[in-house]
Formats: sequence, structure tokens, C-alpha cells
Amino acid sequence: MNTVMNFAMKIPIRIAMNIPICLQANVMSCARRSIGYVTAAALMACVAPTVVKAQTSVGALEDRIASVRDGVVRLEYPAKAGVCGDGQNWFRTRDGSSYGRGNGVKYVESVCEPGPVRVVIERKEGITQDVRTFVGGKWATLAGAADPLIVSAEVATGALLNIVERETTKAAQHAVIALTIADGVQPWERLLKVVKNESRPREVRQQAVFWLGDAAGDKVTQTLESIAYDPGDREVREQAIFAMSRRPDEEAVTSLLRMAETLPDRQLRKTAIFWLSRSKDPRALAWLERALSGKP
Repeated sequence: MNTVMNFAMKIPIRIAMNIPICLQANVMSCARRSIGYVTAAALMACVAPTVVKAQTSVGALEDRIASVRDGVVRLEYPAKAGVCGDGQNWFRTRDGSSYGRGNGVKYVESVCEPGPVRVVIERKEGITQDVRTFVGGKWATLAGAADPLIVSAEVATGALLNIVERETTKAAQHAVIALTIADGVQPWERLLKVVKNESRPREVRQQAVFWLGDAAGDKVTQTLESIAYDPGDREVREQAIFAMSRRPDEEAVTSLLRMAETLPDRQLRKTAIFWLSRSKDPRALAWLERALSGKP
């Protein structure tokens, strides 16, 4: 590393358009064949960051996050089976749903890599401002940032749940996404507590409800139904009905039919009917036909 720095200080290194070549080439040969001037910091971008495998606890990880007043903390942990991503713009969950941003016209087909999950926790003035989630790819070098940490899914999820429960709206919303694609963890009970905690921002509670719909098991179906029937914030209850519509048809249609007929709130019954109308299940179609014809 010192050799690279000395070389950078002594020789005007030429680079303009092809800095990315550095990521694939030997540092010294890259520097010698460049075309414009580059600083030592730019040359350092040619060197891959060290990734530290941390045997740590949730508390120790939280202390690490809290120690960064301004900057980022980078985490890496195993992704749930069926989750993959391009390392930059988007990732896909096991049910085939994609999340992220596109790049307009697709000239090149992206490769969907099966993990790991890479999370960047952004801090400013001692407060977690955002949590950014990527799947696949590899870490870039960031000047001034600590090396990324490899942690277990359990440790990562514990720290992210604490962000969901305590931190700013944007960071909490995005932390929900990061923790629900971790391998082998079941965060649903704590997410349910967030949903029912009316002191948390509505946007955070809605995000938690949305991802509850991605969980497995009959208990989740019962949970979503209970949210829809509980008195409280109508928008959160509507989100529970939407989350139910994302469940497998066998669960979703049975529950939506029940809600369409028995929810006390007329607006919420209409929401259940709307999501029934989007289903191709024969039971949903038969119910809608009877409702439209006025037959019992």
C-alpha cells in the first residue's frame, strides 16, 4: 500500500475517463497507462476494501454504529433463499417481486446474484439518517470509511430492528426492508409490535405491515387479519389488507372474502373487495359475480 501511495505522490498519474479500469487491473499498470491527472485518493479507489468478519453481538454492533457521528457503517450478512440482486440498483425476493430503481432502456441484461445482503447505515450528527440495502455485487472503496463488517443474520437483524423501533422515519422504513431479507430469522413478532405502536410514524408502521405479508406461516395470516379488524389508523389497516392480498391464494382469498363481508368499516370492506377483484381464484370470481348480481 505504501508503494502505491509513494508512486501516487511522485508521478503525475494520467486518468480521465477510465478510472473504472482500475477496479479490474493491477494498480501500478493501471496508473502508468492512464490519460489525465489523478490524486492519490483516486488511485486508492483501485484497491479493494478489506472486509472484516466480526464475531460480535447486537449490542457491540450498536456501539459500533453509535461511534460513527458522521459517515457510514457497512454490514454484510447472508440473504434469505431466493433473494438475489444486481449489487447496485435492485433486488428480487423469493416470490419474484423486484425492489429498487431501473435505469430506463435495458441495453444489458443484469445478473441476479444470490446474496449476500449489503447494508449501508448512513449517519449524520450522531443520528442514523438512512439505511440503504443492496444484494450481490462487491464493496467499493470509500475514502475515510471503516472496512465493511461481515456479521450473522441474527446480529444484523437485531441491530436493524432497533433502528425500526427507535430511529427517524426514513431510516426506520428502509431498515424494515433490510432485515426482512436476512437468512433464517423471524422478526415478525417485533415488527407486529411496531405496527401496533401508535407513537411510531405511520409510514414506518405501514412498511412493517407490508413486509409482514412476505412472511411464511398461518400465524402471519391471523396477524394481518387482526390488524385489519383492530380499531385505529385506517391507512395502516388498509395496508394490512393489501399485505394479505400478497399472500398465497389459499390464504389470501379466504381471508379477503371474510373481510369483504364482515369488516365493520365500509371503506375497508371496499378495499378487501378491490383486492378480491384482482385475484383469479374461482372463489373470488364467484363471490364477485354474486355481489354484482345481487344474489345471496
